[in-house]
Amino acid sequence: MVEVPTVQAMGVEAATELLEGLGFKVKTEESDVYLGLGYVSSSDPGAGEQVPKGSTITLFLV
Repeated sequence: MVEVPTVQAMGVEAATELLEGLGFKVKTEESDVYLGLGYVSSSDPGAGEQVPKGSTITLFLV
């Protein structure tokens, strides 16, 4: 099990690199308040959760 790091307020490229470096798969979606800024507003599963290595983390972008 691997703990999901905090990626909120990170740029999408940096957050993706961090998560992939920990062995996660990453997908992105536009958040409800999407503005095209390219920053992470939240993730699913969220920061601090323990999930199996290789899990997919969804990043919601603003």
